[in-house]
Amino acid sequence: MKKIVVLLLLLIPTVTLASDITKSSTININNTSNNKLVDNNENTYITINKNTEINISNNENIYGIYIIYELSSQQGTISNENNHAKIGENNFLHEYIPVDKLIGSSKNINISYDNDVKIGEIYVLGEGEIPEYVEVWNPSCDEADLLLFSTHSDDEQLFFLGLLPTYVAKGASVQVVYFTNHLDNPKRLHEQLHGLYTVGIRNYPVMGIIPDAYSESLDGAIKNLNKANLTIDDAIKFEVEMIRRFKPLVVVGHDENGEYSHGQHILNTHVLKIALEKSNNKDEEIDSYQKYGVWEVKKTYLHLYKENQIIMDYDTPLDYFNGKTAYEVSKEGYSKHLSQQWTWFTSWINGKNNEYTKATDIKTYSPLEYGLYKTTVGLDVEKNDMFENLTFRKDEINNNDDIELDSENNIIIDEENNNFNYKIVILMSISIILIFIAILGFKKRKR
Repeated sequence: MKKIVVLLLLLIPTVTLASDITKSSTININNTSNNKLVDNNENTYITINKNTEINISNNENIYGIYIIYELSSQQGTISNENNHAKIGENNFLHEYIPVDKLIGSSKNINISYDNDVKIGEIYVLGEGEIPEYVEVWNPSCDEADLLLFSTHSDDEQLFFLGLLPTYVAKGASVQVVYFTNHLDNPKRLHEQLHGLYTVGIRNYPVMGIIPDAYSESLDGAIKNLNKANLTIDDAIKFEVEMIRRFKPLVVVGHDENGEYSHGQHILNTHVLKIALEKSNNKDEEIDSYQKYGVWEVKKTYLHLYKENQIIMDYDTPLDYFNGKTAYEVSKEGYSKHLSQQWTWFTSWINGKNNEYTKATDIKTYSPLEYGLYKTTVGLDVEKNDMFENLTFRKDEINNNDDIELDSENNIIIDEENNNFNYKIVILMSISIILIFIAILGFKKRKR
């Protein structure tokens, strides 16, 4: 009987967490170590000059490298004694490099870059499943179900609280585009990615073209724009391109009055209204038209918009997030914005004494309230879901029995692999039957 139990256990797949072998690794730059690369502080950087070799070695095989850059990666090369591959081509701020898949796991690897680059941290990983702290980003969406125009790093967790985890949990393809860029404060860029990853976003966000600057009116925001040698036409061009590039079914924007009268929030939505009209006109913004074609958004929602209002539900537990509500998940996302915890936003989302437990506790600038600003598919009736009268693209594809999707909603048509899966199921079924026969035979012998 014990043999049978052991056999059953062998049939159950096991998952091993990859070991962080950073501390036992040797990381040298031109044969010299630098502690800033392994000090667990992503805000301390060193500059790696182009063509400078970073050597990473360990007594164990290296399966993955996770690199935190200052502003973005640079294109470079990773190599071992047998193979080499390109890295950094996506310009991700946080880049996971699957060493085993690119060049094969080994005890000694080299990295170099085609241009100067600043690196804050390097983590070295052994064999097994990737740890939770490692952010494995996918490129931005090819086509998005939902496109969020967030003004600043943290607005997506505050005034759009609950939105991202809700639609991630539903299976939507979600793309975040920021109106500003925070390039003068890299710390906020790291917080931005940590927060997005916490709420389930895996498609890399797009950073805006506008520096962060405060004002309390549209005119003030435009003046700040001009001080940065930009015009409102530049902002319109940017948003038109984003709409055409991502071809979203639903677009979500800020309150027309900027929530707490922030000029850049106001400007963002002012620009969005114009961009929605231009994006479907081939005679407007010719460059992005030639690159992406035209696109008409099916539905556009604005935060706190008074017409055609809907009320979102962010207090129902979500299986996707292990029973946490969208409100709770967004609170965790906001907690990654360490540099902003001193602001009034923290009391707004948590309560003055952390007494808030649900989204409905927030009364001012309620994150639950949206209005349908523009629609091509009719008005909402249920008024609790931005995708009423619409279907996620993956669901449309799934209605076709000949098409399958992978975990990233990419189309897979692989009959040979499907047949292999059927064979596995059959073999497993036969194994279970044989086990029961063995059990019955054991019982008869015992009698």
